[in-house]
This record gives sequence, structure tokens and C-alpha cells, in this order.
Amino acid sequence: MQAGDVKLGKVFANDHQSVIPIFQRPYVWDQESNWEPLWTDVRTAAEEVEAETESQSGTGQSKPRTYFLGAVVVQERYRPPRRLGSSHIIDGQQRMTTLQVLFAAARAVAHGIAADSVVGRFTSLLENRAETVHEAFPDDRYKVWPLPQDRAAFLWAVRGGGDDGTAPAPDHRLVRARVWFEQEIGDWAKAAPNPAQRLDDLFYTLQERMQLVEIVLDAGDDPQVIFEALNHRGVRLDAADLVKNLLFQTVESQGEHQHSEELLMNAWLPLDAEPWRGQVTTGRIRRALIDLLLAYWLTVQKRQDVLVDHLFADFKKWLPESGRQASDVIRDIRHYAETYQRVRGLPLTDPTGRLLDRMQTMTTTPWPVLLYLHATDGVPSDQRATAARAIDSFLMRRAVCLMTTKDYNRLFVQVLADVQQSDPARAGDAVVRSLWNQTADARLWPDDRTFFAALMADDLYRRSYRARLKALLVGLENHLRTPKTEHAPALSSADPRLNIEHVLPQKWETHWPLNDGDSEESLKKRHEAVHQLGNLTLTTTKLNPSLSNREWPHKKDSLSAHSLLRLTTSSVLSAPEELRDKWSNEQWAECWDEGRIQLRTLWLARIALQAWPKPEGDTD
Repeated sequence: MQAGDVKLGKVFANDHQSVIPIFQRPYVWDQESNWEPLWTDVRTAAEEVEAETESQSGTGQSKPRTYFLGAVVVQERYRPPRRLGSSHIIDGQQRMTTLQVLFAAARAVAHGIAADSVVGRFTSLLENRAETVHEAFPDDRYKVWPLPQDRAAFLWAVRGGGDDGTAPAPDHRLVRARVWFEQEIGDWAKAAPNPAQRLDDLFYTLQERMQLVEIVLDAGDDPQVIFEALNHRGVRLDAADLVKNLLFQTVESQGEHQHSEELLMNAWLPLDAEPWRGQVTTGRIRRALIDLLLAYWLTVQKRQDVLVDHLFADFKKWLPESGRQASDVIRDIRHYAETYQRVRGLPLTDPTGRLLDRMQTMTTTPWPVLLYLHATDGVPSDQRATAARAIDSFLMRRAVCLMTTKDYNRLFVQVLADVQQSDPARAGDAVVRSLWNQTADARLWPDDRTFFAALMADDLYRRSYRARLKALLVGLENHLRTPKTEHAPALSSADPRLNIEHVLPQKWETHWPLNDGDSEESLKKRHEAVHQLGNLTLTTTKLNPSLSNREWPHKKDSLSAHSLLRLTTSSVLSAPEELRDKWSNEQWAECWDEGRIQLRTLWLARIALQAWPKPEGDTD
């Protein structure tokens, strides 16, 4: 490795091409954070040169000030016959690309005022001499060669003056950079008495007063090591960026260079865009979705829990140990990404769709299992449904029973391992068997008796997490809907319009007097009834407290207006179906009291046993 200070003019002086390798990230610099500070430094230095030119005060006096632009790390590439000499930009590609756009913008301004000699000087920073470029390789003319996904925008951004071709993508950052620099440089140049002279001073400034630290790697140096060491500078890279860099460098080292561009454009490029680069929340932490996907994918490969915080370190260790071709890994990651999107889009009528909806309020740890089931050939759809129903039942029963989630990471890795060792045609049964066979308290699948007792608890509302309790009520609502009774779409646990409502209000004292006076026994029954499952329903609009706490006739009207859900209409405003041999709907709706709450709690608990059944353990 060789390192040293070098003037910017020298960096672009030779007939040479600096190539941004496939493993680098696309162009991401922006105006506020990058273009403006760069132009401020360049403009300040140019005005100092301008002042020296006018006064001739710089000659023979103190050494002129130089401006440091940062560092660039390069590594020479093999030079095929008839090709121009070239090097890879290992670090600093954002800066090098931006400088090229700045040069091109200045050239365009010079062209606009017919400063032809200045046009030629800026061209020398942008293009190699025509006589050094073989006609078979016309792209060698450019001093910097961008990534495939940036190429069209870059070529437009560095186009010559007078070329008014339409920008290929007006919102691309390189297109916006060219427009911004051209406007800034044009305004600055034309503010001077002699715009051509000012542009010439700008060229001299860029060539002689701007300085980089250039680090040249030897052929045997590992560019990935250097890249990781420099990752703390500039725009921070996510774990996915580091994984991508490693994979594409490995593609090169494994002798598959000819596939690099196809892999980038057809397999990886969609993962560099939305929704994959968007942030999602897991627990209380926000992560890039692509980082989560890679952690799930690597969990499937390793059969070990992979945390996003350790993703790159784990991936870097796993890749050489796996013996797999990096090209195959890239294609497999893309396959899992497509699987994730397909699974994420499943409707709430699908068992997996319902499970994912409830996982938003509980845990994301089953994701690797679900991805494996849906990405693996030979797993029938009914087995995927079997697995989803089992996991859904396991999570809901444990949530209602207030059982810990602390061991879920390791538990679902064990489930994954059991499924991977089973026949794909029986993969869902393997999930059931794996969950059934857990005996530790932190992994136990509650039986009907335990689940039923938790549902019947007097303090269910007070002791439950609100989001999970809402998921329970939404699940009951959806289970009550049948083709005969309801044609509306299934509800989502994440729907913000849905609110938990106490039918008998928590503040009942004013409008809900006790039937037999304020005896201790009556008060005890009232306090127990308020927070039972049978006293809870969902409303599609949050009720005004004054309406929520009103006496039953008014409350009944409010529920009729704001809770036309089966959960309310079939068991609060009318008698539950299995009780209609003893109660008419009119009799049931005459009042709302502890007796009705107890009966409805029992009815809903039985519905919950049907909605989240625990299947038999022997699925062979």
C-alpha cells in the first residue's frame, strides 16, 4: 500500500480510467450535506486565486493555501490488450463522481459564454485523449466510469456543452447534481466582470489548490479489509451494503467477473431501492428492511439466530465456510426477497396472512420459518397453512396466558431445524410436532384447560398488553364472520380505527347502579365483571367518554352506531346463538349486567378454543 497527498489535477492528468466496482453502493450524495460544502470550499479557494491574479500578490510570498477534499483509495486493474489503463475506486467514489459532475457543469458554463480555451481545459479533467482510446472501446474516453444503475444519469450529467438531450431520470441525484452545480457556477461566474477569467481561475484552483490523500493498494492487498476500515467515514453503510460489497468482490475472486453486471442489474439492484431500503420497526428499534431480510435468510442458512447488529460479521464468517458460489448466494437472497414480498402480501383470509397480522403485536421471530416454508420447493400449500395455524395458536395462547417471549428466538430456530430435516411434503406437520414436543415453561404450548382459564380470568383486560388483547378480539371477530353472516373483508389487528370498548364502563358509578345495593358482594362482582373478556368489544370509532359512560339504553344506541361488528351484534346487542333457546334477542338486550357478561365470557372463550386450536401432537 502506498499513500500520499496529491493535487486534484494530477489525479485526472493521465489517460486513465477510474472504475467504480460493482460492489459499491449507488450515488447517494445530496445538496445540503455534500454538494454545498464542496462548492463552498472550491468557490472560496477560487476567489483567493482570483484575488492573487488581480493583485499579483501571491508570487514569491508565503505558500498558497491548499484545500483538503478527503481521501480516495484505488487499486490497479489488469489491463487487457487495446484497453486504457484503469483502476478500481475502493473508497471515495461518491467524491470522485461528484467532482466529475462539477467539472462538466463548469465546462457547460464556459461553453455558454464561448470561452473555448476554458472548455478544453475542463474537458482534460473529464475525458481521455481521443488518440489513446481504441475505437472498439469508446467508453474508455471517460476518466470515471460509473455503476450500471447510475450510468445513464452520469453520462447525461457529464455531457458536453451544447448537448441538450433530455435527462433520462430527472429525479436521479446525478441529474440533480448537474443542474445544481451548473446553476451555482453560472451565477458565480457571471457575477464577475470577466466570467471567462473567473472560470479559468476555477480550473486552476481545481487543478492546483485542491488536494486529496490518495491510497494506492498493491495487487495483493485485500480491498474489502480497507473498505471496512474506512466505513466509518462519509455516508454510513448499512449491514446490507457491507454484505453486498463482500458478495460482489467474492464473485470477482471466484472467477465469475463476466456475471457481475447481470447479477447486479437483475438480482441485487431492486434490493437497493424501496421498500427494501425503508425503515421498519421491530420491537423499539428501527432497521432497514433489507437488513432484516438478510438476517432472516442467514438464520435459515446457519440454523442459528442472527441479529442485525452482528449480521455482517456473521455473514463474513459464514460465506467462505459454506463453500457456496457468491453468484448462487445473490440469486438465493433475491429469491427470498421475492418470497418475503409474496408472503407479506397474503390476504387475511389466508392462515399465513392472519398469522403475520398478529405477529405485528407479538413477535417477528417466526419469520425465518415462514420464509423457508414458502421459498422451498415441494412444500404443499396445505402444509404451509398447517404450519401457520400452529404458530398462530402457539403465540396467541401463550400471549393470553401471559407466558414469556424471551426464548422465542432460539425456539423458532429449533423449529426451523426440525422442519429442514423433515420431508418438505410434511413440513407443516413438522412444525406442529416441534412445537408440541417443547416441554420447558418458556416454550410450552398451553393446552385447552390452561388457555380457557386465562380467557375466563376476571382481570383479563388489566393484565393484558393492549395490542395483544386487540389482536385477540379482532381474531374472534374474524372467526365469527362466515359467508352466511358477513361479506365484509377481514379486519386487521393493526387497524388504528378499531378500539377496545368496555360495554359496562370502567367508570360505571354514575349511570350503572348495582341492582341489589352497594353490598360488598355486589361490588366485588361488579369489579370482576368490568374487565372480563365478556365485557369487551371493538368499536370502529373511539366513543366520546360522555357516551361511553352513559346508561345502557344510550350506550346500546352508541354501540349500534359505532360497532356494527359480529363481536357486538351477535352477543351484546342480541343473544349469542347457543343461548337463543333460553333468551330472545329482545330479552338479552333489555340490560347489560354481570350475568350476561359471565355468559358472554364463556361463549367467547369457547369461540377462542375453536379459533386457535391446539392440534394433536402425533402428526405422522
